[in-house]
Amino acid sequence: MKFSPLHPSLGALVEDVDCNDDFLDQADSLKTALAKWQLLLFRDQDLSDSAFLEFCRNFGTLELLPEPEKRHPEFPEIFNLSNVKPDGSLTHHDDPQAVFLRGTSRWHTDSSFRTIPCLATILYAVTIPPQGGDTEFANMIAAFEGLSENDKAKLATLKAVHSYAYSRSTNPGELEKMSEEELTQVPNVVHPVVRQQTDGRASIYLGGHVSHLDGHDVVASRAQVRDWEEQFTALENIYRHQWRQGDVLIWDNRSTLHRLTGYEIDKYARVMRRCTVAGYEHVVGSSSS
Repeated sequence: MKFSPLHPSLGALVEDVDCNDDFLDQADSLKTALAKWQLLLFRDQDLSDSAFLEFCRNFGTLELLPEPEKRHPEFPEIFNLSNVKPDGSLTHHDDPQAVFLRGTSRWHTDSSFRTIPCLATILYAVTIPPQGGDTEFANMIAAFEGLSENDKAKLATLKAVHSYAYSRSTNPGELEKMSEEELTQVPNVVHPVVRQQTDGRASIYLGGHVSHLDGHDVVASRAQVRDWEEQFTALENIYRHQWRQGDVLIWDNRSTLHRLTGYEIDKYARVMRRCTVAGYEHVVGSSSS
């Protein structure tokens, strides 16, 4: 495998790789590369749903999305990020599925609402719109390293409340109502604002699932969190990925934020397959991976 930088701040293109291959002997190398580069891109892939699932399993145990109706009917670990209905038509701009997809245009990190947040997300591009629909990634290790020592120390004392219910409530429209049973599966959790990575580096851990700072006024601290997100997603820290059909992209959710850029959701099809790699506990610092 050969790694070529995608951006000065983060990301690498992995060359000469077919994601259909057996990665059993190379899985550890890929995990090490992901921690280093934070984002890995595999171009020109041709994967069945089952082959995509097998590739994703190289990185660890896969999560199930809290909302069952969004899971793949045969492979529940796969989450279909699609604006195409079963009959082939496109979702209306204000359909619940379109609202959900448009909600991902906020800076966020996947599954931060879990007690043990996920390690990584993997997307496979099946259908790409002719314009728009890029994904931006912000390097939260670089954001932390760019702070003054006083600001680093201040942030390291803070914790944030991550809430799936809150993030759903801030979507740009009406979503399907979750049952009480489903909501009890995703209670609010608290995570440090500064998390220690397994390699010893520190990163800022915020995003759209954050409701407010733990122990602080909800309204005031919520505004502070949104201001920080704007500050920490400076252009020099951002890689903007322009998707091609057949791209497989994996990123480390523990050290990055990401967001979808706009496209005409009721005019152009955009179909992605997603798997989410579960996190695991470790003993570095005060947080979990």
